[in-house]
Amino acid sequence: MKRQKTLLSPGGWTALLLLLALGLWEATAAAGYVDPFFFSRPSLLWQEFWTMLHSGMLARHLSVTAQEAGLGLLLGGTLGTLAGLGLGLSPRVSRALMPLMAGLNGLPKLALGPLFIIWFGMGLSSKVLISALMVFFIFAFNLYTGVQSVDPALVGAVRLLGGTQGQILGKVIWPACLPWLLTSLRTGLGLSLSGAIVGEYLGSTRGMGWLLSAAGDVFNAQRVLCCVLILVILIILLDGVVRLLEARLLRWR
Repeated sequence: MKRQKTLLSPGGWTALLLLLALGLWEATAAAGYVDPFFFSRPSLLWQEFWTMLHSGMLARHLSVTAQEAGLGLLLGGTLGTLAGLGLGLSPRVSRALMPLMAGLNGLPKLALGPLFIIWFGMGLSSKVLISALMVFFIFAFNLYTGVQSVDPALVGAVRLLGGTQGQILGKVIWPACLPWLLTSLRTGLGLSLSGAIVGEYLGSTRGMGWLLSAAGDVFNAQRVLCCVLILVILIILLDGVVRLLEARLLRWR
């Protein structure tokens, strides 16, 4: 049975739905059903976007947040991956530490933010650490689950054939954990960005979080919504890049 071809790809449907939502928003605002002071309207958001873009404001603040989120994702992802692999390969250690990690993961990260500001100041370090903390547990738990999903019989067979621990890790365990790593990366993109923005809310003079906070303080809904939409579109684009990477790596595996 042949699969019917659709006119639009999944990405096309996403873009179509977004355009329909924006069109409905603009129409209701123009008809007076939505108050532009509180909810703005897409045409005003487009003007605000170009104003921020041409003034250099958007590039200046977005680059700061992107740097914080990128470094946080790299740090938290690396440490989380190593922790997940280590716990998965060490059953005794994992039985002792997993309850503690589950408890720490349950703590609201926003509550720890002020401590990071006190300990590391209002500069780049505190924002990176908050962002890293947001993604660390995602990578750790997913990689731990990935190690646990490996068939013990397969590991035993490789050992019988003379495989070393390094070969088992590189040829059996790591390929099995690759989908879990990519899933963590997709989830971690949004979390790392959220961590950077939370840190900027708590104490900063630049970044998208500071820009959102400053606009909210003066009831500038137009700028707030514009910044939110920019961040949403950025996450969608980054998720698309990770999806392409995921498809290539899983095909290679």
